[in-house]
Amino acid sequence: MANLANLDPVSNQLLSFLSAKDRNLLAPNLKRIPLVLRQNLEKANQAIENVYFPEDGIASVVGDSESVGAIEIGIIGKEGMTGLMVVMGNDRSPYDTFVQVAGSALVLSAKNLRSAMKKSPTLQDLLMNNVQVFMIQTSQTALANAAGLLSQRLARWLLMVEDRLSTKQIPLTQEFLAIMLGVQRSGVSIALADLESRGFISSKRRLIVILNRPALEKFTNGSYGLAEAEYKRRVKRSKS
Repeated sequence: MANLANLDPVSNQLLSFLSAKDRNLLAPNLKRIPLVLRQNLEKANQAIENVYFPEDGIASVVGDSESVGAIEIGIIGKEGMTGLMVVMGNDRSPYDTFVQVAGSALVLSAKNLRSAMKKSPTLQDLLMNNVQVFMIQTSQTALANAAGLLSQRLARWLLMVEDRLSTKQIPLTQEFLAIMLGVQRSGVSIALADLESRGFISSKRRLIVILNRPALEKFTNGSYGLAEAEYKRRVKRSKS
């Protein structure tokens, strides 16, 4: 876990947008670490000690409802970071964040992030823009949960995961899919069977393979794409 002298090469896309000055602010305090399956990155209502910039793998932000139990609110991969409450000036979140697909990340203490943001308005602007993109994602999740069919919600989520893992082979358990969808595992089985019968995916134990992405996107009925378009706009603005 040696400190990084610089950020080249780096797989986290948010960090890749940093100016040279902002890179120099963060790089000395960043460490590359593995992300282990089920590893807690943030615990609900507890002070956030570190923020993580995934390079590979998926982190899930999960809420706990008395009526439906645990349900996923959003996902974070190589496009972003955890610790959004720190960016917004808070020190904790009401939600848990844990690793759902193992990988690796660059980690920075919340203290060092706050210090860097105070020194750089451009860094603060970039990170706040990332918060905005994530908020759009969670808003779309709420809309999809309210209006979408179970199999449509699953289709949207699989597309989001593929975007972040850059692979059509997605290692997921039905237990996690039940948390993501906020349903029983029997509901997951029905949704997977529906997508598989349409030729969109193939499903085996602990592995889902996307076979027809364009058809899967169309099947989401518009619930996938808005947050992704906002992310692309952020990329374009960051490169200009």
